[in-house]
Amino acid sequence: MPDDLFGDRVPRTQRKKTARRACESDLRTASRRVKDVACFEDLYHLAAILEQEPGPRRGRPPEYPPYVYVLFLALRGIHGSARYCAGDLQDTTVWKKIRKGVAHHLGKDEAKRLPRTGPSRHQWQHAQRKLLVPRLEELNATFSDLALTQALRQGLLPGDERRCWSGPQRHQLIAGDGTVAKSPTLSTQPYSVDTTTGEIRRHRVDPASSWQKEGGADRTDAGDTPDQTPAQDGSGQNTDGSGSQDAMVLGTKFVVFSTRHRGYFRRVFLNYAHVPHDQEGGEAAVALDLACTILDAADGCMGVLYDGAFRGMHRDVIARRGRLLINKQHKGAKPRYIRTLSYGRCRHELWSQGGRVHERAFLDDGTSTLVPLPVRRLERRASAHTHRWYHLLTVLCPRGPHEHREPVGVTTTPGERDEGQSDAETGFHRAEHLLQIPDNTAVHQILYGGREDTEAGFSQFDRSLWNRRMIAFGAEAQSLVVLGFLIAQNATSSARYQEDPTYTDAGTETTDLSNGDRKPGRS
Repeated sequence: MPDDLFGDRVPRTQRKKTARRACESDLRTASRRVKDVACFEDLYHLAAILEQEPGPRRGRPPEYPPYVYVLFLALRGIHGSARYCAGDLQDTTVWKKIRKGVAHHLGKDEAKRLPRTGPSRHQWQHAQRKLLVPRLEELNATFSDLALTQALRQGLLPGDERRCWSGPQRHQLIAGDGTVAKSPTLSTQPYSVDTTTGEIRRHRVDPASSWQKEGGADRTDAGDTPDQTPAQDGSGQNTDGSGSQDAMVLGTKFVVFSTRHRGYFRRVFLNYAHVPHDQEGGEAAVALDLACTILDAADGCMGVLYDGAFRGMHRDVIARRGRLLINKQHKGAKPRYIRTLSYGRCRHELWSQGGRVHERAFLDDGTSTLVPLPVRRLERRASAHTHRWYHLLTVLCPRGPHEHREPVGVTTTPGERDEGQSDAETGFHRAEHLLQIPDNTAVHQILYGGREDTEAGFSQFDRSLWNRRMIAFGAEAQSLVVLGFLIAQNATSSARYQEDPTYTDAGTETTDLSNGDRKPGRS
């Protein structure tokens, strides 16, 4: 059998060890991260949009300029609560680090104008309500632009680097996922009545929280039920393997995208968005909009890593942009008939299974099985307004192998093919059943680890929150919590890159292992 372009999946017992153990040089203490934030140049560019021209009725000038509250926002992402952050800024040693960072970027005169200690929690709450929340959309837009510029500056998503569509590198892809931040309170009703005493108790309810599914079973779209299925050979290959159950969590969902190089604290968060509980299309719709925004702005980005929330319709959108979408095929996607190839005296029946093309082989006992066809090449072709993707297949035959080119990743609509030949007219959802990089292959196994790596970032986010619960009420205030965490993470990533721009700390890591920013001391 000819070698397959994507290779066979490596068994878990034969896989190499995960990322190297963290050493002392990989540690990043809270005091060191405070210095990273204070010296982060992009933070001051972000705060510049908060500057306002004085009106005709000038009042008392604020005690702290706007950039101090953006600093507070980022430091809260390190300390985990506004109360602890405000207390830390009352320390003259900590505040001295802040003033040094301000002096480096804004000048010594500006640093001298700052008070002797940082703002109090009351001052922060007022600034959050009056200054930051009203400008949240502008802050998010500016942050995404600055984050992408930072990623390019750190050698991520390079536009001038060689591209291999059948095997992209980790730093050429963006990875996204959704996470649910636990509600600051478990109450879902504003009042409750004690049945024994009749006492009416009042509870604070978070308006942005709702019951969310976290971790999830694969779902099968009703429109993807096959109309014909080959006989099984007893292996159970056509059954729906989904059986896991979703965990229900009361909280607020966010979608976050990032890219990274190997090594500790090398991740750059690119963008995020809040997912309302009544959002049409759910998490996938929000994530697709974010991904397309990044793809349109980053020419060097080769594709997107995401989980099973992305289905055929989402793959189609990204594939038409000329990029890869790498995720797992749903267990509920049953085999579908594609076409029958005729070469003189031989015929070959093609089916889809597991995200790739198979040939139906008949056995001596009257049953049949599906045999995967080797992929020789992944082809990407551009037209005036869209892109097409193809698998160049080797069809094995006793009379000699044949070559066949099968479209993948894009579901054609009427007008894109000859009349009656488009996928929409034949009823075959091609983007749902044929992946650009098939599941259950070595290349997919290597790349998909980058998607699983996003869980490390979410774990850090949970650990940064006081009691691992959201520390604000309402979607806007909670979005600021996420934004502050991302700024703090990017500040540390920038500092690590300035310390080691050649990524020598990643030299001992293997390509197929991406466990992210693990806790020091764990392998």
